[in-house]
Amino acid sequence: MKKANKILYNRRLKILKYAKTIIADHGLTSNTFKKISYESKIEINEIELLFPEGRSDLIQFILDELNKNLEEYCKKIDLIRLPVHKRIRKILLSKIYIMDKEKKFYKKIFLSLLLTNKKFSIPSNLYKSIDQIWFISGDTSVDFNFYSKRIILAAIYSRVILFFFNNDNQKGLEDLLDKNLKRVTKIPELKSKLNIIKDYFPNIIKYVKNSI
Repeated sequence: MKKANKILYNRRLKILKYAKTIIADHGLTSNTFKKISYESKIEINEIELLFPEGRSDLIQFILDELNKNLEEYCKKIDLIRLPVHKRIRKILLSKIYIMDKEKKFYKKIFLSLLLTNKKFSIPSNLYKSIDQIWFISGDTSVDFNFYSKRIILAAIYSRVILFFFNNDNQKGLEDLLDKNLKRVTKIPELKSKLNIIKDYFPNIIKYVKNSI
């Protein structure tokens, strides 16, 4: 990382440090940057320059940092000796573990994903998270299976993440994850794989109602 970029990155990290407490307590609102400026003593103009697209840029930075932290965390785990589905399980649970340390904050961020403006692409960021999980697991497929596996994992990931944010039940979460991963490994045909997506994706509207 070039020196200039590293300086900008570190400034963003400093802003994120204050943002976490503010967002956890008040959510991500139109006043978030003003509150960050007040708490951090960083000029609001600098914050707006570092995040020119406003809250969408801040969310993107938060998600990118979460993915980066997951990759660094998983480097410390011996995944190569595990079967692929157990690697996926371990990576997903590792992400839950990282978010659980600041669960209130991440819940507010993921809720904001559902309510944010059109400048932010939820599908592309979901794909990025899923692609990263397969990459960490060592997946090397390049055929049509590459896409089908990501579609299925996106459905499982969505269900598990929303369960996590709406419950404090680690055993229930692991049981849900194991049940879904087990069902997927038994599905032999692509048609069947695609049909189960309707069952796997959670009811987003219900989640929003329960979270506001």
